[in-house]
Amino acid sequence: MTDSVHFAPWTCCAQAPGASAEPAAVQGDWFAAEVPGTVASALRARGQWSHQNPPDVDAQDWWYRTTFTATARSAEESCALCFDGLASLADVWLNGELILSSDNMFRSHRVDVARILRDENELVIRFRSLTADLKKKRSRPRWKTNLVNNQQLRWQRTSLLGRIPGWSPAVPAVGPWRAVRLERAPVLLTDIQKTALLVEDEGVVSFRARVESSMKIVSARLNIGGYSAELLCEDDALRGELRIQHPELWWPHTHGVPALYSGKVIIETSAGQHEFPLEQTGFRSIEVCNDPGFAVHVNGERVYCRGACWTTNDIFTLGGTVASLRHDLTLARDAGMNMLRIGGTMTYESDAFYRLCDELGILVWQDFMFANMDYPVDDAAFAENITIEATQQLRRLAQHGCVAVYCGNSEIEQQAAMLGMARELWRNRWFGEQLPALCSQHHPGTAYVPSSPSGGVLPFHTRTGVTHYYGIGAYLRSLRELRQADVKFTSECLGFSNIPETEAIDEIMGGLMPVMHHPRWKQRVPRDTGAGWDFEDVRDHYLRELFSVDPVTLRSFDMPRYLELSRVASGEMMARTFAEWRSGHSRNAGALVWFYKDLWPAAGWGIVDSTGAPKAAYYQLKRAWQTRQLTITDEGLDGLHLHLSNETAELVEGFVEVQLLREPNVVVARHEIVVKVERRSLETRSVDEILGSFFDVNYAYRFGPQSHHVVIATWFSAEREAISEAFHLTRPRDPVGQPLSAEMLGAKAEALGDGRYQLTLKSDRFLHNVRVSAKGFLPGDNYFHLAPDRIKTVCFSPCAGVNKVPEVYVEALNVAGEISVEPSRASPATHHDT
Repeated sequence: MTDSVHFAPWTCCAQAPGASAEPAAVQGDWFAAEVPGTVASALRARGQWSHQNPPDVDAQDWWYRTTFTATARSAEESCALCFDGLASLADVWLNGELILSSDNMFRSHRVDVARILRDENELVIRFRSLTADLKKKRSRPRWKTNLVNNQQLRWQRTSLLGRIPGWSPAVPAVGPWRAVRLERAPVLLTDIQKTALLVEDEGVVSFRARVESSMKIVSARLNIGGYSAELLCEDDALRGELRIQHPELWWPHTHGVPALYSGKVIIETSAGQHEFPLEQTGFRSIEVCNDPGFAVHVNGERVYCRGACWTTNDIFTLGGTVASLRHDLTLARDAGMNMLRIGGTMTYESDAFYRLCDELGILVWQDFMFANMDYPVDDAAFAENITIEATQQLRRLAQHGCVAVYCGNSEIEQQAAMLGMARELWRNRWFGEQLPALCSQHHPGTAYVPSSPSGGVLPFHTRTGVTHYYGIGAYLRSLRELRQADVKFTSECLGFSNIPETEAIDEIMGGLMPVMHHPRWKQRVPRDTGAGWDFEDVRDHYLRELFSVDPVTLRSFDMPRYLELSRVASGEMMARTFAEWRSGHSRNAGALVWFYKDLWPAAGWGIVDSTGAPKAAYYQLKRAWQTRQLTITDEGLDGLHLHLSNETAELVEGFVEVQLLREPNVVVARHEIVVKVERRSLETRSVDEILGSFFDVNYAYRFGPQSHHVVIATWFSAEREAISEAFHLTRPRDPVGQPLSAEMLGAKAEALGDGRYQLTLKSDRFLHNVRVSAKGFLPGDNYFHLAPDRIKTVCFSPCAGVNKVPEVYVEALNVAGEISVEPSRASPATHHDT
């Protein structure tokens, strides 16, 4: 309904802080800039960005300008310039007149420009130097944080991304990072507020909006999924309610179908009918059980929340295309993630992000953008600023069923407590009273957490409330302590420096041979400010535990082997942790890995690299996050336990088989039992019970030499299809590489006819951590163990723009070299990853 207005290409230039007070005075080197976008993305497009020596964009004023033509309009027609996000200290001129000043990148602005709009128009935006503004004298905080270098950032409503030393590249947000547009139409619908509640068996949609029209409004209707209700129009405001009996429910994809209803508002005027599409509506109930910890219930069912902390699709633009977002979020869904957390050090995400989470069935834990610092919430101007920010974001996000949990901030309570501050200083009225009241008002039916972490005697204790768990990880604790930690819910956990694939390593090193002590490499290894260690040291600690090798010696004399073992070490530790948390012995109700995606090409915390390519850890966690899941826990002298989790709404009948294998291929024992796992339930079985006699399955008693090296447990359906498989290696060791031919592996690759290819593997021996690769293609599974004589199929999907026959390679930790597999043109009838 809004007229399309074409903006001429934007340009930008740099000025010394305060050098120009108005557009006419600006003299500089103007160059092309994309909008939405940032100064950093414009410099990158121009080839003027280097991660090794990044420009200090905060140190200067940045000017943006464009022109546009506005055709003739009626005097009564609504006309407004809309700015969805200006980072961060911005002044806007239209045709030489100052129309807006903003100091909050998280707020949107709508400015009536009917009076000053011309046929030909010039729009100019100045983004003032943040560095210069930080020099202004302001009150000091009650405590300091090592998260950022300048404590006065607490006064700025801007993202901390790009301004956090140690784990964020120096790419700060400066510029028009969200859309700039002109709204003009005979009828405009603004300030939309739409909420959906599930009240017993009834879906209730509440709607409010403002309507701007030069014509008489005859009637207005709200239409949701074919159901319709009249809207009352009074004083240019629409309001009404629509009820649907027994609606289809929105579920996280792990527990059901994320049902959505399309909607629109239809307005009849004296001149005709006007339609306004709405965000799709999902009906679901969200409840949180806080006894004994924190557990999310959706539609009355307890949901085990697993996933990761979202960063951003592209740190230069802080957005990403819909296609790139779909790629990343589909990967998350396919990995079994049912929750993503947007932390307080990041940004509120785009509408496209939340739409995709709605569609894909991914819950969102949404922090407000506050982290670690003592924010001046008692300052009247600051308080008004953040209240408008929160209200705008809540009204926007309330339209999305995926948003389930709001959190006041990241680590403010933890920061204050760890610095020894008095308890009454940990939480202020804004996070404890005012913000939850806003959430309840504008987005009812969601949960609120004051701070992450919080709850208990100290906010970071693991057994109460929400915690941040780095026992496995930064604190170098043993897996045997997991049950003692008794983590109830961890909204961030398991930070590891995860090694990316070869292509990313080549980009990091600029073609140089990868060595871990090189400055290019070390610059991108995440670390905590002030710590004498980094997260590569953390990974090395567990590398030693898993493979009984000295990481320093290994990387000094055999760097390729070091990289091979390191790739799987971090993901193995994460997968073993989730095996415990998803077991019948655990009271854990959720865990979100820190991070989902790297911010730049790096051995970063991400389980997916900055281009969206999965790392080994992604695949290892994918196998630990499925809806029908078999895991193994080591119970010491009680042997091994198998845990079968069925999150679906249907009973699963089948078999569980256990075999003990002495490498390379001798089966010491094999037995199976019939199992029935009820809907939404978990069953635990002892391996000793299944085998029926004593085999010292986990080599706990150590009576003589080991009879076997691997325990293989497989959950089969009633039709003998593998549902889930888990492995337990009885002793830590570096697998010895042995020659293996393509004939012994029995590998073949076949075209599926739609650009995809299927790789089939069958080995005569046990293979450790099989790695499959094909440049330009994404495998559905990777870094898996392969049991002797067991058929494994992996589907390869082409990456965007790839149209070729793949060169497929197979390798494993206990195989010398790699094996090439030449694809055939035959198209099999069926395909699946097993």
